[in-house]
Amino acid sequence: MAKESLTEQIALTEVVAQEAPKKTSGVGLWLTQNGVFLFLVVLAVFAAFFVNGFGSLDNVTNILNRAVPLGIVAVGMTFVVISGNYLDLSVVAQVATSGVIFLAVGSEYGLGVAALAATGAAILYGLVNGLAVGLFKANAVIVTLATTYIGLGLLRYFSGGSIFFGPPDGPMDVFGSGKVGPVPYSAFVFLGLTLVLSLVLTRTNFGFLVKSFGVNERATRLGGVNTDMVIVGAFLVTALAAMIAGFVFAAFSNTAVSTMAQGFDFKALGAIIIGGTSVFGGRGSVLRTLLGVIFVSVLDNVLTLLGFTFGFQQLALGVLILLAVTLDVLSRKLGQQ
Repeated sequence: MAKESLTEQIALTEVVAQEAPKKTSGVGLWLTQNGVFLFLVVLAVFAAFFVNGFGSLDNVTNILNRAVPLGIVAVGMTFVVISGNYLDLSVVAQVATSGVIFLAVGSEYGLGVAALAATGAAILYGLVNGLAVGLFKANAVIVTLATTYIGLGLLRYFSGGSIFFGPPDGPMDVFGSGKVGPVPYSAFVFLGLTLVLSLVLTRTNFGFLVKSFGVNERATRLGGVNTDMVIVGAFLVTALAAMIAGFVFAAFSNTAVSTMAQGFDFKALGAIIIGGTSVFGGRGSVLRTLLGVIFVSVLDNVLTLLGFTFGFQQLALGVLILLAVTLDVLSRKLGQQ
């Protein structure tokens, strides 16, 4: 009976998770879920006709190179956002730690040892964040802000704030500059990871529980699920993705420094929200995050080619995030009517 009861509870939670997004209707919901498709097409068509150099092969490759590290962080952090824990600010420290480890340790002991060390650091970040938020119910923003400062502080202490360079024609340099036609190797890593994480989110019990927790935490707990471990798992996915992003980002220029990933936290969150994942949890997808990353990267590139300053680019992204969040709130209010 207990087993049947548990199965029924899980099934009920699944129904809640599946039905919640379907209750909303109207323009707000359509724009939240599909607007990024429309906006991306309009932006790309505009840029192709009116922005000099946008359609060149070198520029497309440049967009891919700059989009990949951010995209890898974003698809990983999608799990944390869908679980209802908003974001992981410590991805800035995680990416930088990984990049420095890969170049500093890799130059001395080889890439295999560096990969093990970077993976260990990622797991430590994920466990600290996940246990603090999942087990001890601490606020995710405060916890990950703290681990950001701790991580960056330790990294700067041990590295002395130095810039690390990989050996010319070393494995990092070869990977970072390698291409298949116009497509860099890193883009294949990004697409492969996106596909894997999409399958994890949509085809595994863990992915279902992440969404279920974001929709209705209480129902998920009543189903007998160890929700603490679900949150730990979401933060581990984010940390491991950030570790891969650190490798890719460092390989891109064959350099790494503790400040290399500044701005990745909110920019990744922006791509996730613009892609249609709800900041309230429970709704979203890794593939939509991919579209959000492409949109943000193309927008940055277009504004740069048009001569707009970095400050204006930040302003544009902030307005888009505010618009996406507003539409998300409106779509949920429509569903309650």
